[in-house]
Amino acid sequence: MTELKETTRKSVFTSIKSRNIAGVLMAFITCVILIPGMTTYLPFNMADQIAVPILLFPFIWTGLCLYSYMAEKAWRPWGVMLLLSLSHGVLSYIALSGS
Repeated sequence: MTELKETTRKSVFTSIKSRNIAGVLMAFITCVILIPGMTTYLPFNMADQIAVPILLFPFIWTGLCLYSYMAEKAWRPWGVMLLLSLSHGVLSYIALSGS
């Protein structure tokens, strides 16, 4: 009788828990920071300043979520989302303070 070789299961992604948390939770937190931030500094009229970020929300969230799984290293999505959050926080502060 022929012996069956054991197959080893190799995961496609490294750090699956980190990617899941980054893809769902951190992408949501980043979007929640980006959307109000975009309303403060976009150069549109008042209605478009509010509508455009709200309409972009699902696309930004989807893009960040997909990026968290597509990145080669598991730490890169965290870095990108933290950088986006901090930069939009600073831009919002500058726009609201009038500096």
